Amino acid sequence: MAAAHPLEIELKLALPPGQVEAFRKKMARRRAGRGTRSAPQQQALVTRYFDTPDFDLAARGVALRVRQAGAVWLQTLKTASASHGGLSRRVEFEMPLDGDALDWARFPPEARDYVPEALRAQVRPLFETGFERTTWQVASDNGDRIEVALDLGTIRTLEAPALEGEVGERTLPLCEIELELKAGEPDALFVLALEWAEAFDCVPLDASKAARGIALVRGEVPGATGAQALALDAGMRVEEGFAATCQACLEHFQANLHGLLESDEVEFVHQARVALRRLRAALRLYRGICVPPDELAAVVRELAAALGPARDWDVFCSETLPAIAPHYPDTALWQQRGETLDARRAAVRAEMHATLRAARPGRWLLAMQRWLQQAGWRSDPSGRPFAPAQRDAQQAPLEAFARGALDNGERRIARRARKFSKASAARRHALRIAIKRQRYAAEFFEALFDATGKRRRRRARYVAALREAQDSLGRANDLRTATRLLQEVDAGATGAFALGWLAAQQAGAGVGQSAGPVRAVLKAKTYW
Repeated sequence: MAAAHPLEIELKLALPPGQVEAFRKKMARRRAGRGTRSAPQQQALVTRYFDTPDFDLAARGVALRVRQAGAVWLQTLKTASASHGGLSRRVEFEMPLDGDALDWARFPPEARDYVPEALRAQVRPLFETGFERTTWQVASDNGDRIEVALDLGTIRTLEAPALEGEVGERTLPLCEIELELKAGEPDALFVLALEWAEAFDCVPLDASKAARGIALVRGEVPGATGAQALALDAGMRVEEGFAATCQACLEHFQANLHGLLESDEVEFVHQARVALRRLRAALRLYRGICVPPDELAAVVRELAAALGPARDWDVFCSETLPAIAPHYPDTALWQQRGETLDARRAAVRAEMHATLRAARPGRWLLAMQRWLQQAGWRSDPSGRPFAPAQRDAQQAPLEAFARGALDNGERRIARRARKFSKASAARRHALRIAIKRQRYAAEFFEALFDATGKRRRRRARYVAALREAQDSLGRANDLRTATRLLQEVDAGATGAFALGWLAAQQAGAGVGQSAGPVRAVLKAKTYW
């Protein structure tokens, strides 16, 4: 029987730089009385990462590096990992070198199999990390052994600048904690990570140093990230579909969290809000079958409520007001009043940041990931297993569940769309929510159904119809929201003009503008 490849299980956290000393003090107290097996070790590490000019190794999910730790040189090959909420599992091959040159012959054959020989001749150093690593050995009461590493330093490029006109190397700071499981259960990593997320505002970090280095070499500027396609399988059970869907939503939110907290770029707010809306839609879709604890579900609502006002003001100031501006006769006065509204927008964003930090989103992400890792939906909050009927529902085929859920969504849309031409604003809003939820469900489940030929085209048309109806009803909602925001502030003559313009837009468009897209949804043929 073939020997098992060495498996690395670790959890990474981004540590705010201002919390470094507090973290060191926390670890010093832990050493004194909480089971640490040895004094902390410090070493300076220089690591050179290799790839081909076209990043072929990265495309294969392989990271290749040579590291100097004091007088010792090591080369390491790591495979693609399954990383969720900072927790990763990957195959790792590491062996000593006589110097700083990469030596393929030192790797065992099973490691070399990950990189075809034709590619080996093309690899070269592309970027380098230099950081100070402080490590502690921690033992839990259950006998789990964990190596905790605090890494402080930088990533720097070794290649010529990728961006035209750029001079010199590019650098990226490193300030992170790695928890590597040496013995025991992965849950022990979450126990520590949750403690530190609460104390130091840590957030889970999925992107490896290699991935961040490659982005730096490519000159990629971190930006907002949209939802990724969900790869569900028709052979899955309901609970597997639930876990995969929640994972995708959490990863979407996590990918935008740093920008949400540190940047004023409006798209981070938008994408983080979409991620939470998708998660709430998923929890509603599986309600009564797979149910998160109340405290975790409450944070989802809290975070979504924090983002709502900021997104409303972003749309108002960056989309609605610029559309009105050309119609106002006094440009200088309009600009002056616009600055007042921008100040209000900035204040709302500051309130959002304060609320987000108080909600400890990093801790919530870790807690959600831990609950998913433990398949917590199989027990009620007291830890008692659910009745057999509920377990049967959780283990039922996902494809049949998806068909039923999509059929139910169709019926809700049809019910709310009745007499649309006479519908009140509240009823149109309810219809928009129903269409949005159906769109999310259709996107969640689309990989379950045969996507060839006629069915693929039908699916594309159906989702497109949902999107167009949602957008059309959303534009009407934006006009109502803009009216509400203007009524909340004293915007003077310009505000009165803007309110009149908004009223005219709503009267001119009314229900009629959305009637066509809504009819298209009702007529769209289902694909499931």
